[in-house]
Amino acid sequence: MKKKIEAEGTATPGYREAVEELESIVAKIEDPSTKIEEISSLVKRAMDLAQICKKELGRYREEIDKLQKEQDGRA
Repeated sequence: MKKKIEAEGTATPGYREAVEELESIVAKIEDPSTKIEEISSLVKRAMDLAQICKKELGRYREEIDKLQKEQDGRA
């Protein structure tokens, strides 16, 4: 999926990119060498990425529901 450009000019990752970054963040948080000062910003970023994933999944769910309704109407 292509990255979307937000109003402030930063790229918003697509679903796959967000999941990959979340996995990376989890690994960093679990790493004992990660400084406690970094944890807060990592958690904030993880929450932002989780919201992106939630929105994308909701959008796909709506598409699937629409397709199912169209199919039911043809049956």
